Amino acid sequence: MERKRKTPVGRIRPTGGKRKGVAEIRPQRSLEPAPDLLTVQAMEGNEAAFLALVRFHSTFNPVPLTPELLLVSGIDIVTRERLSGRLKRKEDRLLRPFPSINMVFWGEEWVQKTLDRFLWKKRGGKKVPNEAFLRKLWEASSEGAMLQLRIYRKAAVTPSAWVRVKYLHFANLGLKDIQMLKIARAEGCKFEEPEFLAAVRRFTRLNPLSGSSRKAPPR
Repeated sequence: MERKRKTPVGRIRPTGGKRKGVAEIRPQRSLEPAPDLLTVQAMEGNEAAFLALVRFHSTFNPVPLTPELLLVSGIDIVTRERLSGRLKRKEDRLLRPFPSINMVFWGEEWVQKTLDRFLWKKRGGKKVPNEAFLRKLWEASSEGAMLQLRIYRKAAVTPSAWVRVKYLHFANLGLKDIQMLKIARAEGCKFEEPEFLAAVRRFTRLNPLSGSSRKAPPR
């Protein structure tokens, strides 16, 4: 005699429409990362914050961080993915005769608006170039570019020079000091941990922007 098949309890689907999948229920996340505190400060007209970003993004070699370098650094995969999303750039390894700022950063709408705001000042009721800011802009760009050139040419780099150019931006992205040290070593900088951490302490003690940098949550 053929046995009757029982209907499994709880397996009957409700009528009146298809069951929604998990992907349909979950809210869609924005692919664009939220601005970090340093960027927000620059957007609000903080000149020092804007110059810190210029310093980080300036280089003679326009690819200071590549996916390969991040992989070699030994940083965890979550942080690598976060950095890769923040630091997308064209694969351009040409040396340039003058400091240049990464075009992905330079082309952002808020950067162009902020730069335009800083480039001019009022004098006698007229709009004239802000020469003091232009000097600071050149100095910041030159400092960042020179650090990258020394790294590119495998020349000696001091922890203080590396920290001054890169610390604020990386701290605002949520990186820890030891993670920054791993990136520096992957770039070829032969830093010992004590001297690197000492350079970080000196920088954060003297730089007013470093106080808020650690408040930015990891993205």
